[in-house]
Amino acid sequence: MTRRRAAVPIRLALTASLVLAACAPAEPQPPVPEPLVTTVEFENRLAEHLARFTAEVLEPDAQVAAAAHSRATGCPGGPDWGVVPRAETTVTAGDQAEKFLEDLQSWMGGNGFADTFEDEDRRWEPDGTRAVTGVGGDGAAVRARIARDSPRFTITLTGPCTWPPDRPGGPPETGVLAPLPPPSGPASLGGSADLDPRVCRSPKLYVLNDDAPAYAGPGPHPMALVTYTGRTNYQEEEFAHDEILLPRSMAAQFTSESRPAKSAHLVVCVHIEITGDTGRDVTCRYTYEPAGSGSGVPIAFDLHDSVYRVTVREARTGAKVAEFTLPGTRGGDGACPFRLDVRGSRLALALDESELERRLRPAFDGRP
Repeated sequence: MTRRRAAVPIRLALTASLVLAACAPAEPQPPVPEPLVTTVEFENRLAEHLARFTAEVLEPDAQVAAAAHSRATGCPGGPDWGVVPRAETTVTAGDQAEKFLEDLQSWMGGNGFADTFEDEDRRWEPDGTRAVTGVGGDGAAVRARIARDSPRFTITLTGPCTWPPDRPGGPPETGVLAPLPPPSGPASLGGSADLDPRVCRSPKLYVLNDDAPAYAGPGPHPMALVTYTGRTNYQEEEFAHDEILLPRSMAAQFTSESRPAKSAHLVVCVHIEITGDTGRDVTCRYTYEPAGSGSGVPIAFDLHDSVYRVTVREARTGAKVAEFTLPGTRGGDGACPFRLDVRGSRLALALDESELERRLRPAFDGRP
């Protein structure tokens, strides 16, 4: 009897506890934020971003496919009826594709896109791809992706959660987004100790000197010369070539106050490319002892045909003033570099500097 009586209050206590738990109020859930901008307005913003990338970063020889637009219903952290707009295009640029991807990364970093730079040791993923990502102040997310050695890369933009056009009661159809700020201008490299090839490889992003006089009217228009090989910012093609010099009368001079980059009106960009083996060899001798000792170290080279692609640009803006191509013509000892700066056995036929001067003279005189 005692055990039965003791069991009754235990059951009552459990019952009372369960009743109290059932009656406790549930924790209030925060409201799901509603979209602040319509899908159509942000789709227009994505198209504006793509147009800016093309105009501010890519050169005319890059081919940009028409953008494909799509919508995904349901927003992470937002209402299940919200819409995420998306736009994607493909840029085809041959062996310059990765260079343009790097240009896009640099431009994004200077135009309000956060997290656009990756660690050097993460440049290439294990699957052989590389991605550049960033998020703009308006919520547009960018992801540009390239496969190793591919001639093209994709640019994908996605918006934040937006209000679909078939749902009433939303924000105004247009006018919610603030206008994009003007894009940043190209960086001026005139203060650099050396003439930087980026003014030639990426003229939309870098200029020689934004304080230089405008190229207008009769000359003289002093020039600074930049030579480079390869097709990208991060990899020079390894071969030897003779140093190219402008005539002293045309070259911007060192002064007590500035380097040539500061006094030049024009920058002469010379891209050197070897096109095939001539089948001939040449031996160049380099003296590592005091001048006049008579001794020298012979170095043998395979002589290669070459092409010199010359572009003359305004130092202030990077605008193209003149463009032409000259073949390498000087072989034998005349092709030997004054000093040896690269390793390897390939040597480019040297340029006829008198012909270079003749072709540059109209730009220097102000009558290109």
